[in-house]
Amino acid sequence: MNMSNASQTSHFNRLSSQWWNEDGAFGVLHAMNPARIKFIKDLVVEHFPLQGLQNLNVLDVGCGGGIVCEPLARLGAHVVGVDASDTAITVAKDHAKIQNLAIDYRCVDLQDIAETFDLITCLEVVEHVDDLAKFANDLEKRLAPKGILVLSTINRTWFSYMVGIVGAEYLTRKVPVGTHDWHKFVEPAQLVAIMEGQGLKAICLKGLNYSLRQGDWCLGGRLNMNYLAGFMKRG
Repeated sequence: MNMSNASQTSHFNRLSSQWWNEDGAFGVLHAMNPARIKFIKDLVVEHFPLQGLQNLNVLDVGCGGGIVCEPLARLGAHVVGVDASDTAITVAKDHAKIQNLAIDYRCVDLQDIAETFDLITCLEVVEHVDDLAKFANDLEKRLAPKGILVLSTINRTWFSYMVGIVGAEYLTRKVPVGTHDWHKFVEPAQLVAIMEGQGLKAICLKGLNYSLRQGDWCLGGRLNMNYLAGFMKRG
């Protein structure tokens, strides 16, 4: 199961040189990252209270240039990052080397991953996947019993269309044009139904919203735009 289709992979290949430019094509992801990492840390501490992320086996699916892998590795996790973009993986490897971080980056299909993991993260990826049910099955197979899956994506609402497509891509150009297809945005109820159909239990849903007052991305509030979801594998 490919993590994204060929046109999406080509799109991200062209942007790969910008992964670590906080003012570039992935600037919004950099701005979101502290809140996303907090969500992951809080969920892990709740479910693995004796160790947290220390020595936890983690798989980051759709890792891009490694902007999620690196913070998790610094928190003590053993991290494997996979992506369909070979140029993104090259950028991720080079940056990790400079930072002296031992992260196992692979440009492979998710089906080629033989191991299972305590924690799988898959952030801003599912809205680029063609067959979400099949992708969910591939994720579940690589999750250890009672392991945790963290997803983040964009709700399919008129608000997300106006802000995420019209505003972000065409008016402000904070996101490159063509990055998203609104029809692939995933409603929270739809995401929960698909994941629970694969034997996963929904344990947490939180909005990820930009606060004008704080000038930053914050957890909580409505789910009508970006949101995060946590799931646990049964058994």
